[in-house]
Amino acid sequence: MATPLKKSSDPTPNNLKKALVVAINEHVDEDVTLVIDGITVNCFASVYPYEISIGNTYDIELTLTLTENYEIQSVTSIDRLVEKKGNGYAYFLYGKLCNDIFNTFTVFHGEEIHYEHPELNDQFIKLEVSRIDATFL
Repeated sequence: MATPLKKSSDPTPNNLKKALVVAINEHVDEDVTLVIDGITVNCFASVYPYEISIGNTYDIELTLTLTENYEIQSVTSIDRLVEKKGNGYAYFLYGKLCNDIFNTFTVFHGEEIHYEHPELNDQFIKLEVSRIDATFL
């Protein structure tokens, strides 16, 4: 079972991003490819209260969804920030965990990670996410 990294009902201004839409799956409207802070990622558009179009930039909120037994480990160095895992929405994200902030291709607030893995604080980590949800605001 997948659990969101944060509750979508608790938006924080720090999770708001600008995203350029570069692709929309012709068969699954929720399957969008976005450029966020210069990195291209495939996301699940969990909320889009209006029509989204390729080539436009939108305000979004990102939420990481983790499986119940997600993989997390300390790494000594980082040579990439994002690694696609298979054909779905899953990724390995690389970055630094600093208290409740996970600094990867963009900044995520990850209190659950920090509390569940305090030994990884102030370390570079590899985090498995089952998907990255995008809420279009």
